[in-house]
Amino acid sequence: MSLLTSLLRMRAAHTGNALHTSQLRHLHLSDQPLMLLALKQTGPAARPLAVMLGIDPYRPQLLVAPPSGSTAPMLAALADTVIAHINNCQRHSEHLPARNNRPPLQRYTDAPQILVPNPQTVHHLKVLGDDLRFRSVDREDADSQSIQRLGHWLTYLSDRADLPGSAALIPLTRFLGMHWVTGQSPLEDDDLATLLAWIDPPRHTASGRDAALKAEDSAPRRLAGPATDPAFDNDRLAPLFNAHARARAQGRDQARPLAELERLLAVYMQPTWDLMWHAYALLQALPEAKGSIRRWDHERTEFTKECSYLAQDGRPRPARDQAVAAAVRLTVMEHAAAAFAAERVADDPFARAELRTTGAAFGGTVTAVDAQHTLRGPTGRPQWRPRLTVSTSDLLRMEPGQLLACHAYRRAGYKICEITFSDSDTLVELEITAGMGHADRPNYDVLPEAGAFLVFTVAPDPYRMPELPSRDQTPWTHGGPPADHPDHSNEDEDKGEEEQ
Repeated sequence: MSLLTSLLRMRAAHTGNALHTSQLRHLHLSDQPLMLLALKQTGPAARPLAVMLGIDPYRPQLLVAPPSGSTAPMLAALADTVIAHINNCQRHSEHLPARNNRPPLQRYTDAPQILVPNPQTVHHLKVLGDDLRFRSVDREDADSQSIQRLGHWLTYLSDRADLPGSAALIPLTRFLGMHWVTGQSPLEDDDLATLLAWIDPPRHTASGRDAALKAEDSAPRRLAGPATDPAFDNDRLAPLFNAHARARAQGRDQARPLAELERLLAVYMQPTWDLMWHAYALLQALPEAKGSIRRWDHERTEFTKECSYLAQDGRPRPARDQAVAAAVRLTVMEHAAAAFAAERVADDPFARAELRTTGAAFGGTVTAVDAQHTLRGPTGRPQWRPRLTVSTSDLLRMEPGQLLACHAYRRAGYKICEITFSDSDTLVELEITAGMGHADRPNYDVLPEAGAFLVFTVAPDPYRMPELPSRDQTPWTHGGPPADHPDHSNEDEDKGEEEQ
């Protein structure tokens, strides 16, 4: 947590109301996302209890699994809804022409987006997907095929949720936490009811703190899942579970306890369902950042690739990645985190201000511009390398040679040439290293005017996929081919002769 975020959290605790930490929305929001609220039974991690989902806030679909017995009918209905949402995104496509080293691509114009209340639900869907995608498939049973396909898509979506900046599967508490800071702890911010009470308290309450305290004192506590409140389990669920077990043991009709269970869960889940759409409305009202549009384009590309994989191969992903696949996944996650942070800084003034408090950025006034400065390149030809001097009062934790970026000139690159410290302000001499064209065709648009106030941040490292060995070239301890151990085999033969 940065100094600025800590200061805002203390101010929110003092005033009793949440504060904005961002002027823009950094994730894309679909016009018709699939809202999904899941509850699980106490015990097996992936056994579902109920799911409320849909694209209409006033017409949710409630699916309830029986307390015991097969959950296949409920999972088949869940698969039908989720896969129908995914299929709707494949109705239209666009053609992307070849560019540079990229071949032409036919890409869908939309991608699925599922909103869940909290990160715990993302983990629940991941565990459920791991369970479903390895289930055996009966070719004559369409439900078993759709359930396995549901497991595949849940795995894909939960994997996308691990990538910073992805908008395929979004926990709303984390999404809200990107744009508001409250006076409670980050752990308490994972409770959707109290978080929304801080951000948008009802009119009759004095502050967000009072609204959050009221939400915490509500009885019974309607947690946003996937776990339920223990008091609700003991007082309300347990009697219905016992009634269902007795009816099943005695061979009587189980429809009545199941109907009562469905009515109870509908009342229990409806307030959280309304809160999720309330959170969606608050986030939709924020202006969208430019970087989120590029990331959503990438989301559509990845969705198109996944659909092609299902059509051509379709085998379930392995339960665990091998060493090379795990290294590739880690590299992709690191790149996604760095790219997301860099784009947030370029789009959002608050993100730049936050970096200035840590010394990873500085803001200052341009005092001088040398537009005629040139250097001799490796071939002896002159290279246009204009320089500028920036006066800053920020804490500077950088050294000459550091590469920088500027939000006002996104295609330009900068390098610190010299730093002059003084009692008042610090003078930083910068050289433009990219985006300025050629010496015979200079791009003067990258030159700032004297007197302009600019913020410079540390430029992210260029993305390079490391050279990794193939699976056959990795040792057997990391998933490669099995190794021959002649010494061990001889020892086994000697041991067998001694026993005889």
